[in-house]
Amino acid sequence: MFEIVHIGIPTTQSKEGETYVPGAEIYVTPPEKSPFAIEYVRFLPGTVFPEAMHYDVHVAAKVDSIEKYAALADEVIVPKMDGGACWLCFVRKDGAIIELMEEK
Repeated sequence: MFEIVHIGIPTTQSKEGETYVPGAEIYVTPPEKSPFAIEYVRFLPGTVFPEAMHYDVHVAAKVDSIEKYAALADEVIVPKMDGGACWLCFVRKDGAIIELMEEK
């Protein structure tokens, strides 16, 4: 299963409805409230996310196995981590950043 669920756009500006993610040092907006499924991501100093993600758009997809899709990627940018309701992993494939989301 590979189902695209949102597009993540980095920003340096505060956005209406954004929430702070403790430990990750980011603010995010809820993509389910956007008619275009956009998640804005604002990175703070000390974030766990690498510099490349601060400037590049990502596409997020629900997957049945992070390990399966991470093995198909060119590079793992952020290894499997606890994302609260799901497991997350960020990879790069053919230059694109993809967020893999697996239900717990």
